[in-house]
Amino acid sequence: MKNTILIEPVDEDMALLATAVLILNNFKKIGFVKREYFVELIMDVDKSYHTLPGMQKLNNFWAGRVKDAELNKDLVKIFEGLKTS
Repeated sequence: MKNTILIEPVDEDMALLATAVLILNNFKKIGFVKREYFVELIMDVDKSYHTLPGMQKLNNFWAGRVKDAELNKDLVKIFEGLKTS
C-alpha cells in the first residue's frame, strides 16, 4: 500500500500533530506494530519516560492524541539512533 498524504498545517497545533503522525509512521515502518513494544522501547532508551505519566504520554502518542514538541524531538532522536544501530 503506497499512499502519499500532503498536509499543510494551518497552525502550530496541527503542525505538531502532523509531525507526530509522521514519527509514529516511521516507527511502524521499521516494525513497531504493537503499542506495547513501542512504549517499552522508548521507556528503556529514555528513562525520563519510565514513569506512569511518561508511559501514559507514550500510550496517548500511539493513539494520536499528543501534540508535544519535546516528545516529538525525543522520539526523532531515538528513531535516528535505531536507524544507525
